[in-house]
Amino acid sequence: MAGETEERKEEVQAPPTLSRMKRLTIIAILLLSPALPAKEGFSVTLGVGGGIWNLDRGSLRSSLSGSSKYVPGDEERLLETISNGLALRFSMAYNILGYASIEAGLTAHGWNLGDSGSIGGSGHIGGVAHIHPFQFFMPERDFDATFFLGGSYSIIGGGHADENEDRGLDGGALELGFTGRYFPVSWVSFGAEIRFHFPFYDRWHTDWDDNEHYSIDPSPDAMFLSLLFLTSFHFQAG
Repeated sequence: MAGETEERKEEVQAPPTLSRMKRLTIIAILLLSPALPAKEGFSVTLGVGGGIWNLDRGSLRSSLSGSSKYVPGDEERLLETISNGLALRFSMAYNILGYASIEAGLTAHGWNLGDSGSIGGSGHIGGVAHIHPFQFFMPERDFDATFFLGGSYSIIGGGHADENEDRGLDGGALELGFTGRYFPVSWVSFGAEIRFHFPFYDRWHTDWDDNEHYSIDPSPDAMFLSLLFLTSFHFQAG
């Protein structure tokens, strides 16, 4: 009887052991399979990280004071709220034979996210062109690196519990940066990105609800930097 009981225990324990072996086999196949960077085809990328703002106080004051609608000290209503914080990105791209790619995406950044009554943030939506330099002399590889340049629309504002105190800016921006990726398999990659936005703001918002704003010239000196960890899914043509 004791022998039969031990045999039954072994039979009950066998499926988990087989299940673990199957999982390990699948993982090994994925890791040992040929890994090449995505070439011709689409990709979708999700990014998460941090956003860092630099908006020069003196430059902003000088830009605003050129308008007859300027209220002295109004720039402080935006400057006193701006903070570094969470940054998220969603983008889609098309890779052209591995040498270049075109990307369109949105980067969102926020602060005071724990206080729904005084959330502030910025958004940057646009398109860039990537160059993949390693493709020219090392086409067979499991990593990729690009540098990119393009333009976007940028907006920033909010941050006060009283909406009447909220101020903001919007306008165009120069967008550039660097991206690095590793491909464990051909259809997915993990990487990191440094993305700079250099806005050239031309409007100062004094009331978001009533769409009250006025033009400013020149643009204040500003820079937004996002540092992101990326996960991309690649859909190769053919």
